[in-house]
Amino acid sequence: MRNPKLVVTVLVAIGFSAIGNLAGCARSDRTHASTKEASYLFVWAGDADQQDSDFLAVIDARQSEPTYGQVVATLPVGMRATMPHHTEYEFPSGDTLFANGWAAGRTFLLDLGDPLNPRLAGQFDGVEGYSFPHSFARLPNGHVLAVFQARGDRYAPPGGLVELDTRGRGIRAASAATAEIDSTLTWPYSLVVLPEIDRVVTTSSDMGLPPFDVWEYHDTYHVQIWSLSDLRLLATVALPETEQGPYHIAPAEPRALADGTVYVNTFSCGLYRVDGLASDRPTAAFVYAFPGSLSDETACGVPVVHHDYWIQTVPALPGLIALDVSDPVRPVEVSRLVLDEAYSQPHWLAVDRAANRLVVTQDAASWVLIVDLDPNTGALTIDNTFGDDSVGRPGVDFNRTTWPHGETGGAVVHGALFGR
Repeated sequence: MRNPKLVVTVLVAIGFSAIGNLAGCARSDRTHASTKEASYLFVWAGDADQQDSDFLAVIDARQSEPTYGQVVATLPVGMRATMPHHTEYEFPSGDTLFANGWAAGRTFLLDLGDPLNPRLAGQFDGVEGYSFPHSFARLPNGHVLAVFQARGDRYAPPGGLVELDTRGRGIRAASAATAEIDSTLTWPYSLVVLPEIDRVVTTSSDMGLPPFDVWEYHDTYHVQIWSLSDLRLLATVALPETEQGPYHIAPAEPRALADGTVYVNTFSCGLYRVDGLASDRPTAAFVYAFPGSLSDETACGVPVVHHDYWIQTVPALPGLIALDVSDPVRPVEVSRLVLDEAYSQPHWLAVDRAANRLVVTQDAASWVLIVDLDPNTGALTIDNTFGDDSVGRPGVDFNRTTWPHGETGGAVVHGALFGR
């Protein structure tokens, strides 16, 4: 996300109101989706005062257990101030999770085969001449396709795509540079893999580096389409401007809908459909505007697709909005969940597909929530049973003193996902 605030939010007692929505899936990694409810929730966290190691926290996600919502294990990665950022969006079939420490330009390989005893399986930074890896997608062969924002030793475009094996070693790579746009606008940010049609769709957004308040951002506006089989860049497509406002700036997360249609949201809170992916001339069309804008407080973040619904984090509410996207030409809002301001700036979403529940976190703050989805009515409701009763409110608060790995104090969170 652009302009993240590296602060700890101290939560106070809250109330919330809700309207609801949701339902299934069509993502490149959907074949790995479990039919069994997830047992654990994995949360990628940074030490708040940056004096101790960043770490992965394991939370019991078994709703029938007395330890539901408790932190049951942690894994310090041996580095501090890395700015834990994106993990993979879905639990990997091989149990080794790729987790990005953005400010360090470092990715950690976390072995979750034994969730109560996670271990560090490896790490990498630059690969095949590219640096600052950001987002990851699993390929049918089990490898990982990663977007790297930069080329060389410093944070500067153009970045590219790199296929990695399960140990983070480079297999092949391709540059996102193209004569169609200036290289200063080529910052590969996130991706979706479409093996059925031999395509990859990537977005481009300047993530920036700390200190973010002095970073000079570049306003990007395009997505790129690649051939998966040979990592060949096929097209660069500009998101069109709209009369409603500058919703095309800073493309964020591409996702595949149930019918294979690809949507892309922007940090400026627009939503676009990418058409003609298998053709020589793909195009993009504006389909929806969420409340918000490209600012620290209201930029829209990570979405989830589940069944025929697109669920979007909307900090301007603050909360979530769910769209029925069964007709990709005309998405329709069917519900929203409005949180109390104490849960400000929701940013990250991931889904437990078997149990129809979402994990929600704020960017670089201390809270983690679970939201239940009703796939029949589309209702979104907070799981009030998730968390520590002593906190006095739903969710798990990472603003605490003691962890399984020691008394290292409060932490801030970002990427999170459900797993076995």
